[in-house]
Amino acid sequence: MRLLLQFPEGLKKLALEKAREYEAQGHEVFISSAQCFGACDLAFEEARAVKADKIVHFGHAEFLGAKAAMPIPVEYVEFPIDVSLAPVMRKAIAALNAKKCGKVGLVTTVQHVQQLPSLRSMLEKAGKTVVVGRGTRTKYEGQILGCDTIAAASIAKDVDCILYFGGGLFHPLGVGSEGGSGKPVLVADPFANSVKWLDAKDEEKRKKGLLTRAILAKTFGILVSTKTGQFSLEAARAAKKRLEAKGKRAEILVSNFVDFEALENFQSFDAYINTACPRLRDDYERARKPVLNLADVEELLKLLQ
Repeated sequence: MRLLLQFPEGLKKLALEKAREYEAQGHEVFISSAQCFGACDLAFEEARAVKADKIVHFGHAEFLGAKAAMPIPVEYVEFPIDVSLAPVMRKAIAALNAKKCGKVGLVTTVQHVQQLPSLRSMLEKAGKTVVVGRGTRTKYEGQILGCDTIAAASIAKDVDCILYFGGGLFHPLGVGSEGGSGKPVLVADPFANSVKWLDAKDEEKRKKGLLTRAILAKTFGILVSTKTGQFSLEAARAAKKRLEAKGKRAEILVSNFVDFEALENFQSFDAYINTACPRLRDDYERARKPVLNLADVEELLKLLQ
C-alpha cells in the first residue's frame, strides 16, 4: 500500500522512525513536510499528488463529521501522554478552594483524556462536584479542540468554573473566549507544574476593539480555507451578501493556509471576516487590519444598523 504519513510539528521528529516501520511492513511511504495544525488539517493535496492509498495522521483523534468530505481514507494514530498528576493538582485544588469553586467542569486535550478518570477522582476526594461534557467534533468525553470547546460550553450552567488540564494556553483560551464557557478558567499545566486563572474580560475587550475598528471598514476580505475541516464557502457567500446589503464592498479570498503577511499585499481591504478556524483570530497581532470571526458578523451588522 502507498501511504502518506502526516505529523503535527511536535511529532515530526518521529517521522523517519515511523516511515521505516511502515516500509518494513512492505508499504511505500511518503512523508508530508507541510505544517499541520490539527485533526481538521489533512494532507489531501499531497496524498493525491503521490497517489497515496491512505493518509496516516499522527497525534490527533478523529475529527468527527468530516469523513463524508474525505477523498482518501485517513487513519488516525493517537499519542497519549501520561504525566504526573499530584504536584500540579495540589496547586489546582488550592486555587479552586481560594475562589470557592465547588462545582468544577473538567476538560483536556486528546493527549490526556485517558487521565480524566484519575483527575476526576482527585477532585472528588477534595470535595468537588465534577462535571464532564462532550463536544460536537471530538471523539472523547471532556476533550476540547481549538475550534470545539462545546465540552466546556455545554456544562457552563452547571459549574462554578472550568479546569483545563494540559500544556500551553491555546486550548484554554478558546474555553474562555466567545463560544466557550464564559466561566472562569483555571489552567493546570503539568509540564510547567503551574496553575493560572484566565481573565475572560481581556478577550471581551479585545473583541470590542476589533468591532470598533471594523465598523469603519468599507471593504472586507472574507477568508475561506480549503482545509477539509474548515471549508465554509456557503457561509462566506452569505456573509458577503449581508455586508453588501449594508453598502459594504466584500470579496471572498480562498487559500489552504491563511497567511496574514500575504494578505497585507492586497492593501485594498480594510478588514477581514474569518470563516476558517476561529482561533486564527488569536493571531491578530500579525494582522494590521481587524480580523473578525464569522460569529462576529451578526454583531457587526447590528452596530452598522
